[in-house]
Amino acid sequence: MGWQSIFFERYEPKPLEIICYHCQQAAEKAVKSVIVFLGTQGGIPKKHDISFLMNQLKGRAEIDERFYDYADTLTPYGIAARYPNELFLEERHAKQAIEFAGAILAWAKDTEKRNGGTENSRS
Repeated sequence: MGWQSIFFERYEPKPLEIICYHCQQAAEKAVKSVIVFLGTQGGIPKKHDISFLMNQLKGRAEIDERFYDYADTLTPYGIAARYPNELFLEERHAKQAIEFAGAILAWAKDTEKRNGGTENSRS
């Protein structure tokens, strides 16, 4: 998953808060891109809770239940960079965040493609 993996592999000490935060942001933006792609009334919700955002797609996109678990794991990382003492992060959390965000990004890309998007619809 891009530079998050590079940060994890190359930096010591590993910037765990930054990695987890950006994984949350990537997943959030991916879900919001699907909301925009499929069109919504009222625009994009101004929320950062990834499960809440996925719920906006019920009946419009296929979402495997595991993605809700991934979202629930990633959502708290949106506050980790702003309030680093709120969460205790270990390397396993960063590895998991990279994996979960990558899966959500792949789901978003696949969802857009299955609904008429092209490979170039998102980078």
